Amino acid sequence: MQNENNLDNLEDLDLKKEEDSISKVNIDRFKERDGVSLKKLGFGLWYLEHQKGLMLTVYIFLGLIGFVTWFSFFKTFGHYVLIGMKEDQALVASMINNSGIKHSEVVKTAPQELQVGTAEVLLNSNGTYDIVIKIKNINSRYYSRFSYFILFNNEKLGPFNDFILPEEEKYLMLLDQKLSRRPSSVSLEVEHSWTKLDGHKIKEWAEYRDNYIDFIVDNKVFSNPKESNLSEKLNLSSVKFDLTNNSAYSYYELSLDILLYSRGRLASVNQYPIERIESGETRGIDITWPGKVNRADNIEVVPNIDIMKDNITYIP
Repeated sequence: MQNENNLDNLEDLDLKKEEDSISKVNIDRFKERDGVSLKKLGFGLWYLEHQKGLMLTVYIFLGLIGFVTWFSFFKTFGHYVLIGMKEDQALVASMINNSGIKHSEVVKTAPQELQVGTAEVLLNSNGTYDIVIKIKNINSRYYSRFSYFILFNNEKLGPFNDFILPEEEKYLMLLDQKLSRRPSSVSLEVEHSWTKLDGHKIKEWAEYRDNYIDFIVDNKVFSNPKESNLSEKLNLSSVKFDLTNNSAYSYYELSLDILLYSRGRLASVNQYPIERIESGETRGIDITWPGKVNRADNIEVVPNIDIMKDNITYIP
C-alpha cells in the first residue's frame, strides 16, 4: 500500500516538472518551417473577433463620403437653379443688346494720320527739282515705317521709304528729280505700318528720345559762290558747321537734313550722310553746295536717325 502511494507521488512529481518545463518555453522563438506562422494565426483570430466592428467602420466612412458628395451636388445645383440660371439669362440678354465697341472708342485708341504741310518745289540750276514736304506725327505712343508716293500733274513718283518717330516733325525730301515741267500742285499718298511703343521698355517717350537724339550744331557759316572761291565757272556755295554728338551712344550712321532759308523762305535743301560718330565727338562738316544761292540768313540742320531700329549703335 505504501509502495502504491509512493508510486503516485512520483507520477505527480514528474507531471509537475513537465508542466514547469513547458511554461518556461519562449513561444516567440518558435518558428514554423512550413505553413502559417503563429503571428499570422493570431492576426487572423483577431480579425475574426473584430470583423463586425471593422465592417461597420468602413460603412460609416463610406456613408459620410456619400453624404458630403450628395450635399455638395444638391447645394451647387440648387444655387444654379435659384440664382445661376437668372444670371445666365441676364448675361445672354446683355450680349444680345450690346452693339459692340463704339467706333468713337476705336478712333481714340487708333493712331492718328500724319499732319502734312504744303509741298515746296525748288528749281535747281541744272534743271532738276527738289520736292520738300514737312510732316508731323501727333501720336505720342506710335511710330511708323512707311512708304509714300508723290502725286502731281497726273504723275506718280514712288514708292519711297521713310520713317517717323512719335511726336516727330520732319521733312520728306526728293532731290534732283527730273520732271517734264514744274508741278502745279503736289500731294502725298502714304501707306503706313504703325507700331505702338512697348510700355514696359519705354515709359516716357520724350526722355527716351532725348537720351538718344542729342546733337549740337554750332558755328554755322554759309558762303555764296563769290565768297567761297570754289570755282569761277560754276555756282558752288559752301556750308560749314560743327556737329557734336552729345548723347551717350555712338552711331554707325545717320543723315543730316540741311535747309537754307533766305529772307524767311526756303531757298535750297540737301542731305548729308554721317558715318561712325562716337559719343562726345565733335566733327567739322564742310559741304560744297551746288546752285546759285546768293544769301542764306538761316541754316537748319536736322539729324535724321531711326532710334527704334536694332543695331544702330556701337561701342568704340
